[in-house]
Amino acid sequence: MADVSIKKISPKLGGERGTRNPRGPSSSHDLVEQMEFLYVELTKVEHVPQTCIPIVDITLGNYNSSTRDLPVRPNWEWNQVFAFDKSKADVLSFSLKDGYTNTEIGKRSFKLPADIPSRVPPDARIAATNYDMQNTGMKLVMSIWFGTQADEVYSTAWFSDTCGVSASCVKNTRPNIYLAPMLCYLRVTIVSGHDLISHDGRRPPSAFVEVQVGEQKLKTGISTGSNPSWNQDLIFVASEPLEDLAVTIEIWDKLDDQHNQLIGTYHVFDECSQYCSDYRPFAKGLWPGVLGKLEVGILGATGLTPMKNSQFQRHAYTVAKYGNKWARTRTVVNNASPKWNEQCSWDIYEKCTVFTIGLYDNHQLVVNSGLDDVPIGKVRIPLSKLDWNKIYTGSFPILVLGKEGLKKTGEIQLAIRCAIPPPAWLFFSPSYFLATSPFRWMLPKSHYKAPLGLLQYEDLRSKAVEVICFNLNKTVPKLRNEVVKDMLKPRSKRFSMRRTIANFERLCRFFMWLYGPYAWLDANLVSTTDVGRKAVTFGVCFLLVVGHRFFLWLLVDWWLYAYIGGVYILYRVYKLRTVAFNMIMNRSNPATPLVLVDLKLSKLDSPNLDILDEEFDSMPSSESDVYVLRMRYDRMRKMGEKIMLLVGDFASQCERLQASWRLCTDHIVVVICLVFLGYGVLRLLQSETEYVFKSVLLLFISYWLKFPWHRYGLPSATKNYIRRFSSHEDLIIT
Repeated sequence: MADVSIKKISPKLGGERGTRNPRGPSSSHDLVEQMEFLYVELTKVEHVPQTCIPIVDITLGNYNSSTRDLPVRPNWEWNQVFAFDKSKADVLSFSLKDGYTNTEIGKRSFKLPADIPSRVPPDARIAATNYDMQNTGMKLVMSIWFGTQADEVYSTAWFSDTCGVSASCVKNTRPNIYLAPMLCYLRVTIVSGHDLISHDGRRPPSAFVEVQVGEQKLKTGISTGSNPSWNQDLIFVASEPLEDLAVTIEIWDKLDDQHNQLIGTYHVFDECSQYCSDYRPFAKGLWPGVLGKLEVGILGATGLTPMKNSQFQRHAYTVAKYGNKWARTRTVVNNASPKWNEQCSWDIYEKCTVFTIGLYDNHQLVVNSGLDDVPIGKVRIPLSKLDWNKIYTGSFPILVLGKEGLKKTGEIQLAIRCAIPPPAWLFFSPSYFLATSPFRWMLPKSHYKAPLGLLQYEDLRSKAVEVICFNLNKTVPKLRNEVVKDMLKPRSKRFSMRRTIANFERLCRFFMWLYGPYAWLDANLVSTTDVGRKAVTFGVCFLLVVGHRFFLWLLVDWWLYAYIGGVYILYRVYKLRTVAFNMIMNRSNPATPLVLVDLKLSKLDSPNLDILDEEFDSMPSSESDVYVLRMRYDRMRKMGEKIMLLVGDFASQCERLQASWRLCTDHIVVVICLVFLGYGVLRLLQSETEYVFKSVLLLFISYWLKFPWHRYGLPSATKNYIRRFSSHEDLIIT
């Protein structure tokens, strides 16, 4: 059985700054380990004879890089940066060769690290220097320095591990940031046509309208008559820039009425709702305020399994996505334990979102290879499980589920932090948007006022994926279509007996949680034979019922203010004691361990291979030789799919209600609830119960009848707040 736990690691983040002070201010490289490189920037060669084609070979230990495959600019300029691992050797050698005869005509060596300076941004760049090549009149113009991954040339350097990659393919190994365009819906309303004539002129025409936007085509229904009427909306997915948008409408005769409308108040889904990383609409004026920053340090990977029947290790790189921003690390060639130590950041507009990072095997290292990049696996991290301003470091398992069972293809090491500025006042949120974010609508208002159908959403989502693939395929270097589609791949909806059992178990856990308090009372008070315990309980209840007026006078009147003041003073003393202890002991509260998968809940702790074979079977089934049995089998699976989704959605809502109970672990929430709820209950007992009961009953009936003043059309703040609680759905491996 694969180990799916997140292993604890202790990297030296930012020179150990992030480890010592996880609540400190963030920087661009404080969530990664510092990597030292030897950078060599070859500018050009001067005084080159006309009969010579200069080629420079750079040697450091066992690594060798050359300008042989580089395009030569006028005056023999290269302007190319080479990067070597600092710890590989002690001598850096340059050999100048003649491309015609392939003979060495000059050489220059440098001793490390005595002859080479160090540089860390924001220090100024090292100026290029002329170096005389021995026994020649030529000069090599270059600059050499020790640097880190924070250097400006890191993203364009030719690394020593890619020395075997051709110059035209090196661009496919470099890190890059991609911004996918914002998407919106384009609604084309086809109203009617006039004076249409059929081809033969003998019968009324049966016409339909075909509309094309880019590669998307949709048709209306067929309407008969010379003046047909459709009144049908066709919705397409459009992307920026909208000025280049072209709408083509085809019909055999004149179309009387048609309207185009850009709908910028909707959020265009490119991910499934369970893995959504963004809920913003197209119109920027409707965007919510920024809550904070998501900062991710991609440290490295370990234990990557090689491909079958291959003598090489993986050429691994990672792709991270959150919102419309994609980040790609550089490719480490032929290494089962690559190190990247690259850091990326995103703006957080909604905490109840999911961050996705995938590992891929680069097959674009040869010109015209014709192969697709192979996915190694993905890791998804819900931001709702992360506390603000705490660093989570760990080695996350990469799991792939197939017919043979659960397979672990490696581990990826990450450092994650959701950063927000410190509050200006005690007990106050750093910003208004952060304080009100749990009660906002997750989706824009248009999704509630004029919702689209579920099937329409899924169809538009697949079109949005195609639009994103088309746009990211135009970048240099391009983000390949198979990578984009794999990152945006939705959860499987096919029938699975394993997931059905898991969803049923989630419901059982919820009902057991509801039954827990009653079982405790029954075991400790009702079913117990201890007479003394029952007598004490009865006495406490008797005092509360008989002497409630005394408690009302004691708590509701002027003692209430003394009570609140005392609670506040005790809380402040507790906080000051905790802060002082942490300062003395140099200790901070550790981050809560993350749990991303649950093998027992997923029914993979002792998997049944026959159930997994059924789960990954095709539709229609290919297992049976009897046609009738196969037809019944497929019908059962289709019905089981609906039951599985229904049970899963109900279990998610129940678990969100259960998660609201966890607020009791927050001392501030407990104090506020005790004060206000207790005060309200005591006031209710002090007033005339009959009139209060009648008033509450009338209010409930009026709300139940849904009078116009109770109709709002949008989810309430309570529903929005509960919707943001996490469920155990993301723990189930799909």
